[in-house]
Amino acid sequence: MTLPSLDFDIVSATGQRGWLGFWYNHESDDSMIVVEEPVHTKVIDETRIHLDHAVPGIVTRRWTLRLRGQLVPREKDTVFEFGLIVAGRAKVTGCIQRHL
Repeated sequence: MTLPSLDFDIVSATGQRGWLGFWYNHESDDSMIVVEEPVHTKVIDETRIHLDHAVPGIVTRRWTLRLRGQLVPREKDTVFEFGLIVAGRAKVTGCIQRHL
């Protein structure tokens, strides 16, 4: 069982539904060092994504995806629980900012 998704509650900095996905190469196929210039950018408008088919063919074998988005403001303070399911390495990080 999973909690309800936030597909309609995440927007980009410009207000577009979804978040921005930035794909980055690594220095080489075996390197853990990320090249800081993204090789591909795409709006992703869902939270349950399977990346096997979404990865652009221009990335190295080892690559990084960074997602950026904002939650639609709520009338009341709300507690959210975020999770990640992955085969391989992954990390969830975030910056919480309150807009009053």
